[in-house]
This record gives sequence, structure tokens and C-alpha cells, in this order.
Amino acid sequence: MFREAWTQRLAQAEEIVQTDKRQIKAIEKEVDAVLSRLVETINPTVIRAYEGKITELERRKTALQDQIAHRRAPSPGTYEEKLEPALQFIANPWKLWESGQITLQRMVLKLAFTDRISYHRKEGARTANIALIFKSLRGYLPGKFESGAGEGTRTPTP
Repeated sequence: MFREAWTQRLAQAEEIVQTDKRQIKAIEKEVDAVLSRLVETINPTVIRAYEGKITELERRKTALQDQIAHRRAPSPGTYEEKLEPALQFIANPWKLWESGQITLQRMVLKLAFTDRISYHRKEGARTANIALIFKSLRGYLPGKFESGAGEGTRTPTP
């Protein structure tokens, strides 16, 4: 399933590049057409309008060329390199949390919960909504656990 999604994304990225290249060719044809009209025109106002149109078309062409230059297909083996850490995170997010690095802990919070953890002044931290991947794995975990702890294990806050 992951491999199929990966290949679809690659195909989609390639299609975007091909679309950008077609747009560049269309812009080049339009510039040629405007230039041929410009050569035949003697009215200064129309000449300025044509020059403005050519400038705008060249700007769009440059922007599309920059987009193509910054898009690059992932190198072979990238699929496995990116899938393995994701699967390791899903298997044990606590391992990243225990690292003590604040950036990794923030990443765990963003990936494991759909929204921010709320805090009630009298009752303490509230249970946040769990990300879809962990909700879907809930049926495969042994025992009845809700938010990582067994029933009745919550420590009261003073």
C-alpha cells in the first residue's frame, strides 16, 4: 500500500513537471506571436502594451522554469529510507520522546495527536485527540487501554 502511494506521488510529480514544460512552450509561442505583432505596429501606445505583455509572459516563463528546477525526483532507495523511520515511529513513539530533545518531542506531539493538548486549571492535562494511525492500531493492541494507561491509573492532581 505504501509502495503504491509512493509510485503515485512520483507519477504525479512527473506529470506536474510535464505540465509546466507544456506551459513554457505555450508561453514561448505566445511571445513569438506578440513579437510578430509588435514588429508590424507603429503606434507607441500599442508598442508599450505589447512590451508589457511580453514582460509578463517572460516572468511567468521564468517562474515555471524555477519550479521545474526546484522539483526533483527522489533518488532510488529513498522509499525505503523514508518508510523505515516512519514505521519505527509508529512502533514506538516513546523512544523518540525519551531522547530528551525538544525538537523530537514536539515532532512526536504533532504526529501522535490531531490537536494541541489542553490543560484544565483544576483537573490538569486533558486527553488530546489521537492521530488516525494510532486509532486504527488500537484494535491490534493487547488489553483495554485508553490514552496509554489502564483504567483507574490516573494520578489525582493537587
